[in-house]
Amino acid sequence: MELMASRRLLIVLAGIIITANFGIIAIMLPDLNVVSTSTTTQALPAGCVKPAGGFLIIASQLGFNDSVDHGVPENNWPVMNVRLGQNVTIVVCNADPSQAHGFQVDHYYAAQLVSIASGQVLRVNFITSQAGSFRVYCQIFCTIHWAMQSGQLVVT
Repeated sequence: MELMASRRLLIVLAGIIITANFGIIAIMLPDLNVVSTSTTTQALPAGCVKPAGGFLIIASQLGFNDSVDHGVPENNWPVMNVRLGQNVTIVVCNADPSQAHGFQVDHYYAAQLVSIASGQVLRVNFITSQAGSFRVYCQIFCTIHWAMQSGQLVVT
């Protein structure tokens, strides 16, 4: 009986240690510059860092910033909130190993036809000049295209 209680205690302690280690790993992942999907984990491209006061958009097999997990197309994702007259910096990284993606923001970054190859980084800068909600999207057809049509820039 005492041996069985000791084994239970060891199993509980092992479970706590394993859970704690997974928590530490999950906290560290953003600092290690990796992206995980259900099937892969890979390093982000060099230069894929959130700019001070700006936004980081990661294009992957799960959309922009994992938009598939945020209920697109019914829900807007990602949503970037800024003020009128603000200088906006957006870093867009293509972490999808198999295909190029695009990036556009209606009214602000829409005239350019941009193709971001796998492993590439795009830096976008503009000053907001009009209030409103503007669509953020990929203009290049790809296998996850449907999930990259619902981003939003909200200028107040």
